[in-house]
Amino acid sequence: MSKNSNETEMTEAEMSAKSKQQVQYGIQMPANKLRESVNASIAAGRMSEQDGEVVMWLYGYAQDKGLGWKGLETKMKREVSSATIYGIFMGNYGAADWSGPLKKIREFQRITIEEEKNLDLGFVETATAKMIFNACDQALNFGMPAFIYGASQLGKTCSLLEYQRRHNHGRTKYIYVGSGWTKARFVREFAVACKCFSKSASTADLEDRIFASLNRYNLVIVDEFHHAIETTSDLEAKKIMEFIREIYDRTNCGLVMCSTKVGLAGLEGGKNRLLFDQLRRRGTVNVVLPDVPRVADINAIARSFKLDLPKGPLLDSIKALLRSRGLGVFIKYLQDAYRTAAKDKEALTWDHFTAVNDLYAALACQKNDY
Repeated sequence: MSKNSNETEMTEAEMSAKSKQQVQYGIQMPANKLRESVNASIAAGRMSEQDGEVVMWLYGYAQDKGLGWKGLETKMKREVSSATIYGIFMGNYGAADWSGPLKKIREFQRITIEEEKNLDLGFVETATAKMIFNACDQALNFGMPAFIYGASQLGKTCSLLEYQRRHNHGRTKYIYVGSGWTKARFVREFAVACKCFSKSASTADLEDRIFASLNRYNLVIVDEFHHAIETTSDLEAKKIMEFIREIYDRTNCGLVMCSTKVGLAGLEGGKNRLLFDQLRRRGTVNVVLPDVPRVADINAIARSFKLDLPKGPLLDSIKALLRSRGLGVFIKYLQDAYRTAAKDKEALTWDHFTAVNDLYAALACQKNDY
């Protein structure tokens, strides 16, 4: 088969230099530039809109795995050469018909997604997690904002990260808002999540890159967003919330905002409620999680540790722990119990858990001898 103009051998450095990009890992090309290239190829009739999203997925896969052009070719078992991938990404692949390599990329995507579904990362799909997944699905499928509120230690962040893993490689952008962040810091972290960050880029340039990298097929998750309301100045809080609103309005992406109930109070009853109301009113999905996990969640976790379902006084003690400390502590105690049982070469039982629970309770109630 004759080679087209893009099938000449190019080194990794030459490809990176021609894409004129600074990226810390993976394909040396920013997501916003690839999105522009994909949009141009769609407009020219070289690929469909669905093909464009598959190309964006392939890029996200390479970035997540830290694969360069040649590494991606190897991962695809050389079904598509690095030169062809480069040509498609740059929008100048020389063949008149792009359907052949695009079909192979779609097949690689299908196989990869099926393989990753089978990965057991120890996540327990509780009733709470299912509520969070449903809110994310609504936001992604219908391009609307969703707001999720719940107490600390309910498993909100773990569930959101698992959702991102299942809707992977660039489709879902997850940002954890830190305490005291300015808008500039938020924009930098957002650009990193969108795989379009550059140290040399100004904040305004990063904003443009973010807008260019997102579309209606993306979901943006902003976790712990109450930090942007409660731990920074009023001016920075306004800037951050307005930037989030602008992202949603300009890109038509799905948006999930997740926080403790402090965020609910800040959006609906705080002194900036009228400003924040502009964002809140765009959302039709509003999920307020129960303060204490349901018994169904306790049972799901028990099954994951191969334990009998708790009943009677044991269930009461677990409920008390969940009310006072939360789901995260419950799971940590179970993990400690599992390690103790393994060390003693025993099968995990609720007795091991009770011993751990009693130990930590005793440490919290020590009395002075004097």
